[in-house]
Amino acid sequence: MLRHQLKTFLTVCETGSFSKAAAALYITPSAVLQQIQTLEADFNVSLFNRTSKGVSLTQAGEFLELRGRALSHMSEELRRDMQSFVLNAKPICVGTSIMEKIRLLYELWVLFSEEEKDCEIQMVNIDVAHNIPANTDLIESINSGIDWMREWEFFEICRVPFGFAVANSHPLAQKKLIRQNDLAGQTVMTINEGSCDVVADLLDLLRRSHAQVVFPGRHSTNPLWESAFRRDALLVPMCWTDILINMTVIPFEFDYSLPYGIFYRSQPHASVQRFLDFIKLTYGEGNSHGIVPVLA
Repeated sequence: MLRHQLKTFLTVCETGSFSKAAAALYITPSAVLQQIQTLEADFNVSLFNRTSKGVSLTQAGEFLELRGRALSHMSEELRRDMQSFVLNAKPICVGTSIMEKIRLLYELWVLFSEEEKDCEIQMVNIDVAHNIPANTDLIESINSGIDWMREWEFFEICRVPFGFAVANSHPLAQKKLIRQNDLAGQTVMTINEGSCDVVADLLDLLRRSHAQVVFPGRHSTNPLWESAFRRDALLVPMCWTDILINMTVIPFEFDYSLPYGIFYRSQPHASVQRFLDFIKLTYGEGNSHGIVPVLA
C-alpha cells in the first residue's frame, strides 16, 4: 500500500547509505537513487546531503522521515485491519446431509448471533457418497471413526447410545428395550462394519448373541430406508430417530455409545474459531448458558 519511493527513502534512512538500502530491498543502487530523485522532484526539495562519507538528511528529509514513519505505521495497521475484516466477514459453512443433521447447532447459532450480529452462516450439502464440499467449516455428527472423520478435528458434546430400528410390523417393534436374547436368530443390518473399537465390540456381541450381522456395503442404495421394507433390525445411534421413516427405534440394554459433537478443520478461519470457542464455552466447562444437549 505504501508508495514504494517512500518505502525506499525510509530504508535509506535506516541503513545510512544507498548501497545498503539496495541490498536490504533486493534492488540495485541505481534503482534506489532513481526512486529518491523521483521523490525529491515530486516535493521539489533535497532530502539528503551527499558527501564522500555517505548521506545525511536535510531538514526537509528529517521532516519527511518523521511523517513517513507515521504513515508507514498507519499503512501497516490498516493492512492488518483489512485482513481481519476479510477473515471475519467470511460466512461459516455448515455441511449437512440426511445423517449429519443440525440438531444442536441451530440453538447454538441463535445464541451466538446475539453476540456476533455481523457473522453469517450458510448450509452446504454433503452427498450420499460423503463428498464434502471444500468450503465446509463445520459438521455436526456422531464420531464413528469412518474415513472422512479422521481428517477433521472433533469437539465432543455428548455421547449417543445405540439402539435398533425396526419396521412397525416387526416382532420386536412392541418392545421397550432390546435385550441380548431378543437378537437370537434376527438379521441385524449395520451401515458401519467396525470403524472403531466400540462398533467392533458391539458387532462381536451381536454375533455371539446368534444374530446374523449384515453389512450392505458402500454401494447399497440406502439401507436406512430399505430396512423399513425388510424383516431386518437396523443397528443405529439413537439420535437417528428423526430420520427413520415408518420405523420404531428401541434402545439396547447394553451401554454402547459413540461421541457426538462438531467436526471442524484444523486451521479454522477467524469467524469459525470464535463460534467454536462459543460452543466449547457453552457445552464445556463453565457452560455459560446452562444448555443440556438434546438430540431427539
